[in-house]
Amino acid sequence: MNRSALLLLPLLVACSETTIIQPDYSVFDEFFQESPEQVDVLLIVDNSCSMLAEQEKLATEFEAFVEFFHVAQTDFHIGVTTTDMYVQGGALLGNPYFITATTPNPGEVFRNNVQVGAGGSGFERGFEAAWSALSPSLRNNLNAGFYRDEAALAVIYVSDEDDASPYAVRDWTDAFWDFKGQRERGMFTASALVGVHPVTLQPASCGRSLDDVFAGADDAPRYWDMVHETGGVIRSICESDFSEVVNEIGLNVSGLRDRFDLAGIPRDDLVQLTMWIPGTPGYLGDGVVVPPAGLEEDGSFAWVLESDDQLAWIRFTDPESLPPLNTRMLAEYEDPQFRGY
Repeated sequence: MNRSALLLLPLLVACSETTIIQPDYSVFDEFFQESPEQVDVLLIVDNSCSMLAEQEKLATEFEAFVEFFHVAQTDFHIGVTTTDMYVQGGALLGNPYFITATTPNPGEVFRNNVQVGAGGSGFERGFEAAWSALSPSLRNNLNAGFYRDEAALAVIYVSDEDDASPYAVRDWTDAFWDFKGQRERGMFTASALVGVHPVTLQPASCGRSLDDVFAGADDAPRYWDMVHETGGVIRSICESDFSEVVNEIGLNVSGLRDRFDLAGIPRDDLVQLTMWIPGTPGYLGDGVVVPPAGLEEDGSFAWVLESDDQLAWIRFTDPESLPPLNTRMLAEYEDPQFRGY
């Protein structure tokens, strides 16, 4: 490809990513695998009378949840409170009341902390509980040490009912953004394990049964709105087990990425992907071309090209074989209709 007369256009998706295009419509998208150095994770777990089974399923998934934090070398805090504002009021549960990478027996602590019981209020106020847990009145007292100004913040809601907090969803989203500053909105994400359709992921009741009043979940449009506004992950609480959904949420919260959006739409779906992987011979040289099937020796870093009507992206298909931290990637393709040219 002719590499003369390059035009450099910064992409909106991240300040460290660039797009280089040429007069012959060759496009070069550059990406980096990065993640925040610190993240505070707050789980808001419904403790109403219908939630025991869901808490038990969640309690077994600590290792899957934190796997990506270790890969990303992220310093994490994980705390748990409930949706009950009448008793818990946002105070963190457990001893210790938040988990770090140095907490002894962290899996056991997590299991104890997320099994919050079923004696809480039936008016599940998840947004209010999260805000209260992070408010100065608690973070300087009962919840001291959990929240860090410099850390990314992730709130995860687990409930079989929609949020019943007062005020509009956008009011709460703005309040969470204010913790980090409105210019740093990317430092806050909300995710949810709630009532959504398992395929479309749209708000929907699921698993309801006339034989068991505690089964299933109601639709959760308020949680859905906040998750989509902040770029989190939403999945159905009616799944038979939580291993896959917890894995997806853990990946999102860690800041590692399995998807990289392209600036254009590749002609004939043809993309050449070159990776500069830390610790490999090509890292300081020409890198290595990685085909969709992955590297020849073990199939690592397998990927697919996906698209919709507006956008195309590269997605790595194996969560256990993502580009390592600080990997540089270059996607080369042709797009005669490139919008930025």
